Amino acid sequence: MEEIWAFLQGDEETRQARRAFSRVGWALAALMVLQVAVQYPILALVERMAPSWLAYSGVSFVIAALASYGAAFPAALLILRTLPGEGPGELRDLSRQTLGVLWLVSLGWLYMANLVTLTLVGALETARGAPIFNPVEQMADQPVVLNLLLGCVLAPAAEELLFRRTLMDRLRPWGEGFALVVSALAFALVHGNLYQMLYAFSVGLVFGGVYLHTGRVRYTMLLHAGVNAVSAGLTPAARLLGQGADVCLSLLVLGSMICAFQWTLHNRDMLDEAARRAGWGDGETWGQLVVNPGMTGFCLTVIAAIWLSMYR
Repeated sequence: MEEIWAFLQGDEETRQARRAFSRVGWALAALMVLQVAVQYPILALVERMAPSWLAYSGVSFVIAALASYGAAFPAALLILRTLPGEGPGELRDLSRQTLGVLWLVSLGWLYMANLVTLTLVGALETARGAPIFNPVEQMADQPVVLNLLLGCVLAPAAEELLFRRTLMDRLRPWGEGFALVVSALAFALVHGNLYQMLYAFSVGLVFGGVYLHTGRVRYTMLLHAGVNAVSAGLTPAARLLGQGADVCLSLLVLGSMICAFQWTLHNRDMLDEAARRAGWGDGETWGQLVVNPGMTGFCLTVIAAIWLSMYR
């Protein structure tokens, strides 16, 4: 018992690390909770004051976006910014050609992760005998203009500022590799549903790697917007244009997966060297990340969100 208490208490450095990680956890929990806590009172008010507005498909969508990007993300950013950060080192630029290749790589790993997700979720749906709610399908029912605004402007700006710049800069003191993995995990988990987590983690690793290499969040914003543009813009456009456009879109998806696989194999030596230089955190650091009140609250929030999404 004394050994367990000694582990939980730790020395001053351990306590400082746990306090920092706990604040990260509370920031992520606040991000998830406020999206709901702000959205539903506004919806209830609109339903009471002007119920006819809810007949328009985009109204609830706009309210959800306002709750997320007008309240939840700013609150999470404010909490994280109370922690000291370590800025990027050398700043590097990317050519348009390199950025285009990285867009294909991001897209390819997203779709490969999505194939794995669909297989696993399909097996889970068969086992439980009921479908699992997919929020991406719900977004497809919204106006294209709103999806483009959300997916290519608001989400890339807010999410990259939070998960890549702010969060990774606060985690850098424990190692760049540690910051990369934790930020990608956080990015995946805050989606709060089984359909998006795996591919969000995959592209989170790519975006985080680009940020570590360049030190510039504008490149990850562009990549994020470009990836979202496929589902928010190209997919509905292909539906309107007919079978030929669908074939072209399918070829783009297939080509991006081939590109991602080939690029990763071709650059494996560079990636291995970068991995050797990065600090990934030891067992004690990962233990400090998990064993604290904030991360406990965040994990419970994620579990609740996944559970609710499965029975929606």
